[in-house]
Amino acid sequence: LFSTAAILMIVDAAAHMAGFLASQPDAKEQVVLTAMNNLRQPLGLGMNPSMLDMFNALNAVVCITFAGLGILSLVVAGTAGTTARLLRNVSLANAAWVAAYIAVSAIYQIPPPLIMGTVLEIFLVLHLATARRN
Repeated sequence: LFSTAAILMIVDAAAHMAGFLASQPDAKEQVVLTAMNNLRQPLGLGMNPSMLDMFNALNAVVCITFAGLGILSLVVAGTAGTTARLLRNVSLANAAWVAAYIAVSAIYQIPPPLIMGTVLEIFLVLHLATARRN
């Protein structure tokens, strides 16, 4: 269950990136994207990204973070000497951040991450419910 959850994190990262890259904005969305591209925010260090730059960066960061956490979880699960207690603690940490991810997805009413996060959380909770405690 733990490794399945880790793999789902990587699948979620890939699905998120695929959805982002395959997006074809319609005319109304293009107006918004153009406005975002024209609005720039000075952030220091000589950097002046547009709101669209920041939106795109955050999309990429979500993918990188999910993939990284999934890979890290697989490394922990596959390392000789990893104890049941460590797996349980990592699973608990993963369940906490995924719960926050689900909450944000619900608050902002975005079904794809809400669904993917919920499926992922089910595997984490099942692992926690069935994992040894020592």
